[in-house]
Amino acid sequence: MTNLTKPISRVAQPIGDGVIREAGKLRQVVVTLQPPYILKFRTKGCKRSYFLTYAKCYTMAVKAHVAAAKRLKKKKRVKGAG
Repeated sequence: MTNLTKPISRVAQPIGDGVIREAGKLRQVVVTLQPPYILKFRTKGCKRSYFLTYAKCYTMAVKAHVAAAKRLKKKKRVKGAG
């Protein structure tokens, strides 16, 4: 695997979750990987950026996965009881 030595930016596809409403318009999300461990998010055409560490993103993804699994399990349990 290649080490990250310089920032790399990518623009999300303009469909689905790759578009956010900001400043009154639908805008694409731009994600930048910044060394050594930062993710930068912004919308295309806007200057405001939001930052997360890789560890925090990983933790948030795990929590979202666990929460979705709990919802699915609860939904199956409720559906089976009735």
